[in-house]
Order: sequence, then structure tokens, then C-alpha cells
Amino acid sequence: MTLLTRFRGSLAAKLLLIVAAISVVIALLISGLEIRQERDATIATRQSEARAAVMANLDTLALAVWSFDERLVNVTGNSLIRGTSIVRAEVSQDGEKPLTFDRSPQSARLDYSWEIPLLRPGTEQRIGTLQLWENYDDVRAQVAQRATSVITSELVKILATSVLLLIAVYILITRPLSVLATKVQQSWKGDDAGAIVVNRPLHKGVDAIDTLIGAINSSNAERLQMEAERRRNQAREAYAGKLEALGQLAGGIAHDFNNLLGAILGFAGLLKEDLPDGTKEHRFAERIVAAGERGKELVEQIRLFARAEDVKREVVDLRLVARQSERLLSSLIPKSTRLIFVYADTPVQIFGSEARLGQLVANLCFNASEALNEQAGGVTVSVEHASREELAHLLEHKLTLDERFLGKIDAGLEYACLRVTDTADGIPNAILDRIFEPFFTTKGRKRGTGLGLAVAHGVIESHGGACHVQTRAGAGTTFSVYLPLYRSGVVEPAASEPVASDVRGSERILIVDDETDIVDSLSIGLERLGYESVGVNDPLEALQVFHEDPDAWDVVVTDEVMPGMRGLELIKRLKAIRPNIKAVLCTGYSDGANEDAQRATGVDVFLLKPVNASSIAAKLRSLARTAA
Repeated sequence: MTLLTRFRGSLAAKLLLIVAAISVVIALLISGLEIRQERDATIATRQSEARAAVMANLDTLALAVWSFDERLVNVTGNSLIRGTSIVRAEVSQDGEKPLTFDRSPQSARLDYSWEIPLLRPGTEQRIGTLQLWENYDDVRAQVAQRATSVITSELVKILATSVLLLIAVYILITRPLSVLATKVQQSWKGDDAGAIVVNRPLHKGVDAIDTLIGAINSSNAERLQMEAERRRNQAREAYAGKLEALGQLAGGIAHDFNNLLGAILGFAGLLKEDLPDGTKEHRFAERIVAAGERGKELVEQIRLFARAEDVKREVVDLRLVARQSERLLSSLIPKSTRLIFVYADTPVQIFGSEARLGQLVANLCFNASEALNEQAGGVTVSVEHASREELAHLLEHKLTLDERFLGKIDAGLEYACLRVTDTADGIPNAILDRIFEPFFTTKGRKRGTGLGLAVAHGVIESHGGACHVQTRAGAGTTFSVYLPLYRSGVVEPAASEPVASDVRGSERILIVDDETDIVDSLSIGLERLGYESVGVNDPLEALQVFHEDPDAWDVVVTDEVMPGMRGLELIKRLKAIRPNIKAVLCTGYSDGANEDAQRATGVDVFLLKPVNASSIAAKLRSLARTAA
């Protein structure tokens, strides 16, 4: 780096240059003014001396001129131009050539000239004129010499002062700022959260640089905190996206598996009906049906994780849900586990599914109990209103390495808090990010499917809630679930639908499903119950068949997801042809159908797959009784 480059980049050097330039200008102005005043004062003094000399010899000169004493005139005139600033004098009379006395060189300039009348001695009669010229070259020479000395002295003073100022500015300002800039750059390259410290010799107290260092330290601390928060948010968003993707995958699998289970259960049920009781083949069919029913339960859990919106909701008191679970859990959880329930004094009302909330409580308690690994310990369940301070802390998202937070908290809502705490050994950080994944378990295949917490997460998400997990090694784990409180009046729960005792009927049913096995199993099952049925695998073909003779059908049973046309659209078109046709929509998760869409398109019965002939027939009989 060249000296010029350093000079350009040095604040102290620039300050030196500016101060020196300003000082030079000011010094020159002041010195010039002082020298000018000194010159004027010297000239004024010399002029006074010259006038005094003239006035002292004026009478003598007038007498010599009056008496025509040439010698006396010469003596007096020469005396005037010696010892004063007068360099030339002329004595003139009317009509006569002037008498001149001159001691100035040819190149000298005459600065001032003045004249004075010569009077006859003792009278006021004018006999001539005395004209005088003055020269001050010597004064100017003295002033120039003086100016050179003064300016040289001032420049030396300015240079010395500037150098001292440069050293002082470098020590007190430039060097600390340079060190500060280097440390700031280093702090931005890494994640060092340490405070920046700049060693400043000869400095005491707090000044602007100390304030700047404090502001930078505060900014760095805030930046590091924001960076850490951004990484945590990215991790939470990535994990939420991962769970969402798993939910979509699980929903798709559940939909396809429902179709397979529907065919398996349908044909297994037909075999069970056809085979004689007590035979080996009948027992095989029963085992197939039992395995299929367990498969239905597994699909139901997968659908819960996938947050299927297919259950009826109502206003429920979370305390009552927990009390119902308390009676069940007391008999299922090992006796070595001390189960404690704590309830709020006032109602904790949630708008949701009582069954799903019950599963949430049960799954969290089962998970806490299994964490104890059959060792003596306790599980505490509390239901209360979440405090504003607790919600405000969650909104700040200041989490430690032993905490996780899923979901969102709305600052404008009030929340209920379901908290389940165990006294186990805690959850290792290595697996803390995977606890809500479906089929992830540390207990082995014989002790669970790994869907407990995944289902709990699905229930929380479907109710618009959030979950805060806190765990400490050797000190247990706490799952805090926050669910929005119901903000309106209490809605009375709907009365349960009576179960039909006789499901036989005689209606003519059009069955539409792209799965041939499902169509065949439903057709055979419904015909055995007395119904007339025709199965179609293409919704466009079903629309054409119906259009040919709309009155030939009493009921249409259709799947939702089919190639060419969705079930809701098919029902809408069939209703346009014949508004009073009864429509049964069979659907699974990810079909995009729910009870709101059902009401909009005129669906009469909404069934979740897998379905069988008996469940469809039971719904038809219920519709028939309602119409009657």
C-alpha cells in the first residue's frame, strides 16, 4: 500500500490537511491584517515627522525666498529632504522657474505629494509655494521582511500543531476506529457472540466512540439472536413441511388402502356368510375380516395424522373429555404409573370433536406412561386456561435446545392448555425432531405402531392448535397443547343417530366406482339384502345410463375420486336431471370432499371408506325412516 493510498484512507491525515489549510488561511489573513496596520501606523508616524520638520523650517524658507537669499534657500530646502520621508521639494514663485531639491532615484515612486503656501514674514501675503513629495520604499521593505518572518513563524507553528493533532487523532480516534472496524468485520464472518472490546490508552470515561462500540455490540447481539431465530424458524418450517408432506403421503396411502380393504372386507364378508359355521374355511374368513378391521383402525389413525376434516364438531368442555379419559386410562396404564389429573375451576370450552380430543388425551398419556418403561413414576394431566404471559412467551419463539414448538399461536385469541408431564428420563435431542413422525418409535414393533404422537399432532393441527414440547435429561418431558377457546355461546350436541336393526330393502341402486372389486362386492352384498343393484366403473357411463331412464333408479352410490369425473360433480349432474334421487358419497382422505361440499351438492349420505353393503343399507333405512 503506497503512502498516498494510506493518506487517502486515513481520517487523521484528512483531518490534518483540512485543519492545516484552514489554519494557513486564517494565519495569512490575520498576519496580513497586522502587517498592514503596522505599515499604516509607520507611514502615519513618518508623515507626522515630515510635517513637523516642514513646519519648523517654513518661516526660515519663506524669509530666504523673500530676501532672495539663494544660499539660505538651498540650505533650508536640502534640510527638508534629509532625515525625513520627503524625497523631493520644489519652491516656486509666480513667473519664475521652480527651485528643486531631490534625493530620490529615478525608479523610485512618489507615494504622497502635498503643498504649502509661503507667506511674507509677518503678513498674510503669499510669495510662493512649497510642494513636497514623500517616498516609503524603506517602510515597504521593512514590512516585507517582517511579513516573511511572521508567515514563516506561523507556518512552522501550524505544521507543528497539525503533526501533534495528527498523532492525537490517530491515538484517540483513528486507531480505535480502525481496530473497531476490523473486529466488526471479524464478528460478521463468524457466530462469535462475544462483546467487542477496543483497548484505548490514555482514555478515561465514556465518549462517542465508547457509545458507538456499545451500539455495535447491541446490534451484533440482536443480529446473532435474529440469525439464531431465523435458523430455528427455518428448522420449524422445514419440519412442518416434512410433516405436511408425510400427511399428504399418508392420506394418499390411506385412500388407496381403503379401496383394497373395501374389496377384501367385502368379499371376506361374503365368504363368511356362504361358509358353514364351525368349518375351517369359515374360521379363515372370520380371521380375514378381523385382520381387515384392524387395518381399518390403522387407516383411521393414518387419517387422523393426515388431519382429515371429516368428523362432526361441537362445543365440548375439555375438562369433561379429560375426565372420561381418566376413567379409561386408570384401567389401562400400568399400576406402577401414578396418574394425576388437575382441572380448572371454570369450563374450558373447545369447538371440536369430542372423540378426537379424547384420542389426543389418551395418546399423550400412553406416550408418557410408556416413557417410564414400567418403572415407578408419575404422569400429571392438567386442563386449564393458558395465561397471557405463557402465550406471549411462545409468540417470542425463544426456545432452548431441549424445546420444540409446532403450530401457530394467534395473539388475538384465548387458548386452553392441555398439559401432560411425566417423570421419565426425557427425550434425547437426537430424536426430538422426529417424535411426531408416523411409524417412528423407540419402543420396538411389539409395543406400538409409532402413530401415537403422529395422531396427536394431527388432532392438534385439525383443531387449529399448537404443541410445545419441553424435555430435560433425567427430569422428564412436558407436552403442552394449546387449543383455541370457543368464543360464542354453547351449542347443544347433536343427538346420536339410531342404529337400524333391519337393513334389508328393495331400492334400485346404481353403484359407481372405478375399482371393479369394490363394485362387485357391494353389488353382491346389497342384492343379498334385497336391493337391486347395477355396477358401473366409469362415471361418464353412469351419467349416460342414468340419463336414459332416470326413474329406473332410487339411489346412486358413488366414489369421490374417479378418472374422468369426481363423485361430487356426478351427483350434481344427476340431481340436475332428477332432484329427488338419493345420493350416497363414499370417500377417503385427500378426496377433497367434506360435509360442506356434501350440503352444497345435495349429497344425502356421506360415508368414509372402507364401506360395505350393510353400512350403506343402514343409511338407506335411516333415510327412509326420516322421509316417512
